[in-house]
Amino acid sequence: MTTQTDTQKLSPQQAAAADLLATGANVTDAASAVQVSRQTVSEWLHHNVAFQVALNSRQRELWQGHVERLRSLVPKALETLEVAVSDEKQDVAAAVQILKAAGLYGLSGPREIYPR
Repeated sequence: MTTQTDTQKLSPQQAAAADLLATGANVTDAASAVQVSRQTVSEWLHHNVAFQVALNSRQRELWQGHVERLRSLVPKALETLEVAVSDEKQDVAAAVQILKAAGLYGLSGPREIYPR
């Protein structure tokens, strides 16, 4: 999560540009949206540590949200696989992809920290 300290070091334009870049905008589009030159956003991106920290923080925040959202689909994917054992009309491929993306497909189970 972007902290108050991170965003306090940025101008409103920089904060908005960091958010846009974190959500997939390119430098040109971010610059246009915040009404600065492409060069300015590029300089923030490559030479402004506070901007880099805020951008990285925002990207981590977004990534964590995606991970949580994906994990929330795991119960439904497991239910689909359970139903698929008896009903082949379910979308098993989609359920398997969700489990793979969540890192749960093909797991061998937890390993012991202190093997006997």
